[in-house]
This record gives sequence, structure tokens and C-alpha cells, in this order.
Amino acid sequence: MKIFLGFLSMLMFEAFCVNSYGQGRISYDYISGSTLKDKLGNKYGSGNMQILSGSYNIPLSIKYNDRKQLTAWNAYIYGAYSTLSNQGEAKDFNPGNILNGSLNISHIRPLSEKWSFIASAGGGIYAPAGEISAKSILANGGIVFVYRLNQNVNIGIGAGLTNSYGVPMVLPMLYFNWQKMSKYEFKIDMSSGLKISAATWLNKRIKVEFTALEMDGMSAVTTIEGKSKIYSTVMLKSYISPSFRINEKTNFFLGIGGNWVRGISISDRSLKGFIDSFKGDDDNPEFGVALRLTAGFQYSF
Repeated sequence: MKIFLGFLSMLMFEAFCVNSYGQGRISYDYISGSTLKDKLGNKYGSGNMQILSGSYNIPLSIKYNDRKQLTAWNAYIYGAYSTLSNQGEAKDFNPGNILNGSLNISHIRPLSEKWSFIASAGGGIYAPAGEISAKSILANGGIVFVYRLNQNVNIGIGAGLTNSYGVPMVLPMLYFNWQKMSKYEFKIDMSSGLKISAATWLNKRIKVEFTALEMDGMSAVTTIEGKSKIYSTVMLKSYISPSFRINEKTNFFLGIGGNWVRGISISDRSLKGFIDSFKGDDDNPEFGVALRLTAGFQYSF
């Protein structure tokens, strides 16, 4: 269950990033091979993973009131394709590839001097590349009410809606964002999963970011033994990432670090599968520690 809730959080609120300009990003990730084993130490083969992903944020409307509070509409397009090269029994636990593609519309609006809300709604295709069908379409939505605790800290609570288990379900969502900007940038972000990081500019062109912990993942609707299942994988990673400003609009970045765990979860797309997922995490095997390499670029339009 914790794997699915982590993915649901990323699905909805990763979509919101406010800029006065469009911003695109393309990246490639390589996660080296590691052993798949359960909590008891039983081994089920091994596997590596490669991910090619791209995203584009499109600001639709941006306004500020007299208190400099933001009201905005934003569209977010995301696509990712991964290949999973598995050996042994790991082939039975994981698909050979996963395709994720989605479109979300997000909105932020102040409610008072301290309160605001963030809402997001959308959907997309989540499936192995060879199994795309109407069942592969997952819808999502959510709303979080955010309280500005002080200049650096925002906290919030809300609810998310998903049809990943067949029937629409409403699940609780939490929001936390802390960041301090100076010569060094420090950030703790729980708005789209989890990211704890620090960064600094070495000069006008080179920025170095150290991420102590970040969560990402993918999901797919698949058919196993004639039954519709939801497959999710969530990863925890740490890395150091230098980025190079080529010009005012283009940045090139690299990343090297560790992928500490790659958990997997397979559940029935039913109410019973959802209930069983609350107690099933301890039985699911996980890939162990692996090297993770990243390369990509970001472009502002």
C-alpha cells in the first residue's frame, strides 16, 4: 500500500510547477543490476532498468493579487518509457517494459492571507507497451489545502481520487514544502513524493545539487492469468547532480548516485485488491542497492 500511495502522490502533484514560461525536460536514467529478494532473504533473480522520460509544463494563466499571492492554471504533459532486463524468477514479477503517458491540469488559488489550495486533475496511459487498451487509462485528481506557516514552510492536507483499483477511490494526501534560498538552496518537498536536497551555484554557469533522498516510480495495468492487475514500482535514490547552463534557456545536467531500493507491488484491480494491499507490502520482493546514472537537458520556451 505504501508503494501505491507514493505513486499516487507523484501522479497528481508533480504536475504543478509555476513558471511564467513553458519548460521542457528530457532525461535518461540507467539503474544497474541488483538482486530481487524478499524480507526473509529469499532471492528471485536480478534485473536492471533504463528509463527515458520527458515532460513539459505549460502555463495557461498566471496572476498575482495585491498581496503578491499567485492564482494560476497550468498544464503538464509527461511521458516515460522504461525497459526492465530481468533474469531468473524476476521475469515473472516484472514486465519487460512500461509506458507511462499523462496530461494533467492544475490550479492554485489563495483563500486568505495564509491559506490557499492546489488542485489537479487528469489521466493517462499506464501499461506495458504491448498491452495498451482501454483498461490502461488511469484517471487521477486531488485537492490539497495549504497553510503558509512562515516564509519558508508550507503544510497542507487534502484528498486524492484514483481509479487504479477499478472503482474510483478517495485517499488522504499530505503536503509539506520547506525551502531556504541564499548562497545555498535547501529544500524538503513532499508535494510530489519526497525530495530532500541542497544546491549551490559555483559560478554563473555551473550549479551543483546534492539530493539526500528522492522518490520516483512507474506504474502499469497488466493482465496476469486472465486477471487485470496494477503493477507499481517505487524507487528511493540519492545522487549528486551538476548542471551546466549552455545559454539563458538551456541547461544540461548529469547525475550519479545510488538507487537504494526498487520496491514492486502487484495487486488485483478490485476493492479486495485494494484492501489486501494494506497488508501485502511485507510479502513483496525488492531490488537491492544499485548504481544510478542520469543525463538530460532542460529547455525554457
